[in-house]
Amino acid sequence: MKYPVREGLAQARRSAVHLEMRDRYTPDDPEFARWRAGHRYAGDPDNLPDWWGSWRDLVVGTTARGVVMRRARVVSEPGTDHIRYEHDMTFANVAAGESVRRLPRTEPAVLDLVNTAFETVRARAIAHEDYEPI
Repeated sequence: MKYPVREGLAQARRSAVHLEMRDRYTPDDPEFARWRAGHRYAGDPDNLPDWWGSWRDLVVGTTARGVVMRRARVVSEPGTDHIRYEHDMTFANVAAGESVRRLPRTEPAVLDLVNTAFETVRARAIAHEDYEPI
């Protein structure tokens, strides 16, 4: 399975939930480095990285089938550079059809979540992405 998230979304019927719980992902990403050097998206889709188009098309196609796509980001405060980078391009996730929420890591419900094992019930497919520890 080369792209498990894409394959999972292709099979989704009702909803897709993405939970992000790290303050950093892919620190060597060239686009993140470009952002750290001063590039900002400024709510302009023309400023987005090249890879964005294929994700946008996937989200638009998935939501057009009636699938609700939700993304929750559990974040530390103050936010890390990577969290600010994600926040700068969140307008594009929302414009494509995702519902995106940020939850401070210190919220009591979040504190309970990180210590709780859970499973997705009634799912046809579950896609899982592993990131190397940072």
